[in-house]
Amino acid sequence: MTSPLNIFDSQLKVFGAPSRYVQGRGILDRTGTFAAQLGKSAVLVADAQILPLVRDVLRKSCRTSGVSLQILPFSGVLTPETGQQLSSALGYGAPDIVIAAGGGRAIDAGKALADIRDLRLITLPTVASNDAPTSKNYVLYDEQEMLVEVRHLARNPDFVVVDTELLAGAPKFMFAAGLGDALSKKAEAAACANGRGLTMFRARPTQLAGTIAALCYDTLIEYGMAAYDAAGSGNPTEEFEAAVEAMILMAGLGFESGGLSVPHALTRGLPRIPGVARRPHGFQVAYGLAVHHQLMVEPMSPALDDLYRHVGLPRNLASLAGHPIERQHLSTVAEASIAVPHMLNFPHPVTIDDLVAAMVAVEAAPA
Repeated sequence: MTSPLNIFDSQLKVFGAPSRYVQGRGILDRTGTFAAQLGKSAVLVADAQILPLVRDVLRKSCRTSGVSLQILPFSGVLTPETGQQLSSALGYGAPDIVIAAGGGRAIDAGKALADIRDLRLITLPTVASNDAPTSKNYVLYDEQEMLVEVRHLARNPDFVVVDTELLAGAPKFMFAAGLGDALSKKAEAAACANGRGLTMFRARPTQLAGTIAALCYDTLIEYGMAAYDAAGSGNPTEEFEAAVEAMILMAGLGFESGGLSVPHALTRGLPRIPGVARRPHGFQVAYGLAVHHQLMVEPMSPALDDLYRHVGLPRNLASLAGHPIERQHLSTVAEASIAVPHMLNFPHPVTIDDLVAAMVAVEAAPA
């Protein structure tokens, strides 16, 4: 379905958000209660690897709440055909709700199904690797893992259910990826606001969105290291809880209503470099933020640099790709990224030469 907000223009400001965001330790078993507020039947779209972690709890929770539950495993391949494939697998059934559980791709697969069938949506992240759970958009790829399209739901999710005990058991490197994705939102929202950029609602950013993006950054600078240290333990500390709220809720609201810029634009070109396509999205964005700082002639703060080093985020393209970088690699990234709409969300026009020069400076900086 096409979002009616596409009619908006640069004269308007729009703020969007999920209807409910619920975060807490061990709240997976409350999902049925939330679903019952939306309808009487649901379909669970989940990563095949994640399904054993959530299936039985969700079945019991939905049954107790009077909600029938059908299960559709997600293969992990997210293409423009995925939504229709899931719809075909669902058959002629007409559930009221999609429960999308897993990482970013599984949640986007659930969004694709909800889009095609015009269903209510509950997102249930099982890893804090990105801010997809709160937003209306979903990303599709080709068979070579290249991003080909970003589609939009008519509305944001009805519920975002964040079980921090579940997230605290996920791999540490995925938590690092979530940090990398979220840390860019302050700089991107500021760039969009200071220029003539448009947000995911094709409108100008609100002041509130920029404030949220800034609070996201400040929260992660304060709690990010301790939260990373707790990741993978299964024990969500207070620092972990604070960081998760920043990485999922604040980052999601900040990017969607505040705008994206250079760091996310570069993720269109970076996968063209051997070794990068399979690196987590958040690691690519973290490198993009380093380039963004160079374009702004504004060095990364010592606190941000320390956080990068502590959690292992890439500080140059060589560390992201895992091999030496040649100038032609930089040109390839710049040429593939320059036409991305996010690149326009910058205080001044950015050229290919500007991007290459900024990336050269990032590669030359002390490791």
